[in-house]
Amino acid sequence: MHKTEKQKVGGVTIRVEIFKGRDSTPPSVPTLTIEIPAITLRIEYDKKISLTSILLKQILKQINEILVEEYCGKMYERDKMQRNGYRKRTIVTLLGEVTLNLRRIRGKGIPLYDLVEFESRRKYQSDIKAIVNSALRMTYRDARDEVNRFTSSPTHQTIWSYVQELGEKADRELSASIYFAEDSTKLHSWHGKVELTIFEEKNVVVRVNREERMKTEKELNGLIALGDADRRLSFKERQMDLIHVWREVNYKLWEHKVDLETRKRYINEVKGILLRLKNSLDKPDLESRIKRAENALNEFAEEMESKGYWRVSRFFKRHIKNFLLFAYKKVEGINIPWHNNRMERKIGEVAKRMKNKWMKWSEGG
Repeated sequence: MHKTEKQKVGGVTIRVEIFKGRDSTPPSVPTLTIEIPAITLRIEYDKKISLTSILLKQILKQINEILVEEYCGKMYERDKMQRNGYRKRTIVTLLGEVTLNLRRIRGKGIPLYDLVEFESRRKYQSDIKAIVNSALRMTYRDARDEVNRFTSSPTHQTIWSYVQELGEKADRELSASIYFAEDSTKLHSWHGKVELTIFEEKNVVVRVNREERMKTEKELNGLIALGDADRRLSFKERQMDLIHVWREVNYKLWEHKVDLETRKRYINEVKGILLRLKNSLDKPDLESRIKRAENALNEFAEEMESKGYWRVSRFFKRHIKNFLLFAYKKVEGINIPWHNNRMERKIGEVAKRMKNKWMKWSEGG
């Protein structure tokens, strides 16, 4: 949709040419002249609605009225199709959020929908979803290039400012009652290396460097921590991600130069013990099942020690209670996750955007 504007006393007049998609062939309907009264602009502007959203709303609304009149004639004409009230719909596009109150035609619906294609039952249209999803995973330069592929408006600076606004919302207190998840990654900044830590439970917060992380961990003292096998969390109660348990077994056996097939056999043994317990949380004899799992894991640790795989044995002796905390808590009537998958996905996206060898980040970035 291309438009040209000229100021007019008492409002704005817009001439609109409507094309199919991004096609540059002649307009699919004649050029329309749409007049927006000054009072309408003032009312909408006072609601803190952007000018682009106001113009888009009025353009779509008046196009629909023109089409309704073509089908139904002037108001109260009886020899054509009949008007049938209004329907409200909110959409979000590259030009902003727009709430439309469109007149319907009995038996036909809203004629604008035949001319302008909206995604059914969706508030966010594909143009803005595609850009936001991309921008959240891209470097600043990549976001600029990708946005320019979609459209020349808004600029990549605008998209990036929205991303940073979202980041600012993360600078808040963590809301958690029973447990929380934590993970960190390191990146390069203009002032040297930076440690970025993400905390999550009912909401998500971000902390930069050791001092901020330690302060938040101190505030969370007394809660259950969810973390990976390599996270040195100093919390009294900690649930280690079970997936990381057998990954750690694999890595430590590799350090002992154990061949792949043997490593797979040991990994599957540990995985079987833990997953059987995980799948038994709703069984009436859970406590006896926990005891069997403890015995099996202790026997595995003793076998590792007898074969000289002391790294694996030490890992199990230190952390076996952390493997099974989810089951102990279930006996107490408390449900906590046995994995840290959501945090893994979040930290993965952070690393994807930030761990580029050519990239340097300011504190604001």
